[in-house]
Amino acid sequence: MASIAKFLVLLASMATFGYSLYVVGRLMLFLSTPRSISKAHTWIFNLLDNKSRLETAYGPVVFDTLYLIGFIFQHSFLKSAFVKKLLAKCGLGGAERTIYSLTSSICLHYLIANWLPAQSIVLWQIDVEESAPLWWTFAITHGLCWVVIFGGTLVMDLPELLGIKQAYFDLKAYGEPINFKSSELRNLYAHVRHPSFVGLSVILLATNVMSVDRLLLALLLITYMYVAWSTDHKDVAYQKLQLQRKKLELKAQ
Repeated sequence: MASIAKFLVLLASMATFGYSLYVVGRLMLFLSTPRSISKAHTWIFNLLDNKSRLETAYGPVVFDTLYLIGFIFQHSFLKSAFVKKLLAKCGLGGAERTIYSLTSSICLHYLIANWLPAQSIVLWQIDVEESAPLWWTFAITHGLCWVVIFGGTLVMDLPELLGIKQAYFDLKAYGEPINFKSSELRNLYAHVRHPSFVGLSVILLATNVMSVDRLLLALLLITYMYVAWSTDHKDVAYQKLQLQRKKLELKAQ
């Protein structure tokens, strides 16, 4: 019976893997699609005084803040020691990462689907559609950042990151996959499990329309990443060593 339950967890982890990739695709479109404000809306917003602009933006900003707080809370609470112990007591230790990935994807999907633009206050607006150099600059910048993020994700073991490997190892009674990794890599994983703070920060800030809602999104997520990703000098030394090894491997080929 226990093996059947573990097999079902493995199937659930595979389904979560597919759903997470779908949500990441939605996130890419959400963050990296050039935005625009219609001329009619711009004309109307220009007629408003500062107080009216603030009142117009107030509702979307409040709801968007709640969506972000919900996502950040889930992202932190579900990886706490309390939740890990609770899942272990319920016999769901092998499903811990799957549950985390699934709930993270659900929260992120909900945020994207319900995000409310607050375009009455705009810090800058650049029409990239009317200029080929600007469009290519925007596309190449975002494309390179996503390549760095996805490349780092693959290096950090994507099946383990989304919970498939944990479920499989639990089914086969191999123990935790993390136990087969070096102490330096385990130390790095303890501090950060998502690659490229710089890449994601650039994507959040390099938008062609910086309305107040997108500024809120950028500031809260960048602050959260900065606070949560507490890498130390050992992590930096480990990554430098791995980079040097990769360079030597490439030269040897």
